[in-house]
Amino acid sequence: MFCPKCKVEYRTGFIRCSDCEVDLVEELPKEGSPCDDALTLLWECADQTECVGVCRDLKNADIPYQVDQIPYERDARMRVEWRYRILISPNDLDRAKQLLRIDAPQNTIPSSDDDEEEVVDPTVELPDAGAPLAVEPKRRDTYLDPWYPEDATVEVWSQDGDDFSFGIELSLDANRIHCRCDSDKPGAKKIFVRPEDESFAREIVREIIEDTPLK
Repeated sequence: MFCPKCKVEYRTGFIRCSDCEVDLVEELPKEGSPCDDALTLLWECADQTECVGVCRDLKNADIPYQVDQIPYERDARMRVEWRYRILISPNDLDRAKQLLRIDAPQNTIPSSDDDEEEVVDPTVELPDAGAPLAVEPKRRDTYLDPWYPEDATVEVWSQDGDDFSFGIELSLDANRIHCRCDSDKPGAKKIFVRPEDESFAREIVREIIEDTPLK
């Protein structure tokens, strides 16, 4: 048993820290991986490039973070836009605000009043929206299953010019797709995914490279 505050280990039978006067826990959270229940919102946006930039700054400053990518249904054509939420430990909030030069958690999602309302012709057949959003809970469940990097055998991106590997890995992870970043020569990078994730992974890569929304 461990004290969650002072990290002191106790023998079996103890349930409370005598110094901190708090209940003991069976294990401490891993370094750099704050408990989900203790996270607080730092940044919320609708722009993937903006999200990647904030995450890169946090990573360079050794501030652990978690990104939630949330599908947002926008219009009658069932096109989906994404919302990005960056969460950190409350203990790192002041340092993150100082790093990003902000006074409070940010929300840069444009107001719906700023968007032009799209008029939909009822005689036009709606396009196929692809895989239903109902598959997302299944993907979330399988993402938690054990996996091995060698299972990622399908190449979905290779460096040809600008290096987007960090943003691609972040986006794949946010969409619950395991990936492996590798290189066959200095300065070159390639990203591989498992065969069952190839189709969705390629669509995410296309969105990043072409700066266009997911189909």
